[in-house]
Amino acid sequence: MNPIAHDPWSWPPRRCPTPQGELCYVDSGGDGTPALFLHGLPTAKELWFPTLTALGPQVRAIVPDLLGYGGSERPARRVHHRDQAAALDALRAHLGLPRVDLVAHDLGASVAVDVMRDYAATIDRLALISAPVYPDFREPAIVRLIRLPLLGPALLALGTGLLFQVALRRGLHDPSRLTPRLRAAMVGPYAGAAGKRALRKNLWWGRPAEVFCDYPAILRGLTAPTLIIHGCDDPYIPIEHARRLGALPSARLAMIPAGAHFLPIDAPEQLAELLRQHLRR
Repeated sequence: MNPIAHDPWSWPPRRCPTPQGELCYVDSGGDGTPALFLHGLPTAKELWFPTLTALGPQVRAIVPDLLGYGGSERPARRVHHRDQAAALDALRAHLGLPRVDLVAHDLGASVAVDVMRDYAATIDRLALISAPVYPDFREPAIVRLIRLPLLGPALLALGTGLLFQVALRRGLHDPSRLTPRLRAAMVGPYAGAAGKRALRKNLWWGRPAEVFCDYPAILRGLTAPTLIIHGCDDPYIPIEHARRLGALPSARLAMIPAGAHFLPIDAPEQLAELLRQHLRR
């Protein structure tokens, strides 16, 4: 595949059928190091576009929407993290890539731990950014509110766009980086009644104490070189969790002083430079 001009907005969406559901993804092509980029909750693949623009063609960026998000299929059943991991491995196999690097943000980092549980032999290097992965993680207040049986649907009925605006802007050190185009790409899939149902289902991914119960042991067993990246002003993920991850034998920690939670938008140049060094062969 020949590389397209390095503007992620110009990369055509592609589809990949998997046993778990159909994934929508973009692929920069080229001969760079192949890497999967995973977004988190409640965003989509476009979260990565500012960072990928800064990163350049050194990396072949393969950027999917997780199942239930963006342009990917919305399965009727609940999608567990291990289902997401299996679908991502099916995408890797579909592309004919024996091994890839894995870069993941927020809830995508949680899914990445399940990738390492089941498919570690296919991953060369790992980067976890703003990562909720420990059983004692406490979900942000806005997630807890929307999960409430009566209040949650009422809040969504008032306006998904407003909730996004509040959650995204609070997670940015520089809110002006959330351009109208980025906001529309991430909020758009949640428009209408079906979109609101999809958002609520995504927010009901599980309880950290249950979903993450095996993660500490998986993380301690990592052998792939691992980069932990965290924003000093992250309002959602405690900095102590990043330090705990950075203390793993395979890991090193990098802090971004002028960065909050949504670092791929908030600090794309700094994030791209850290990834460029980490993914270099």
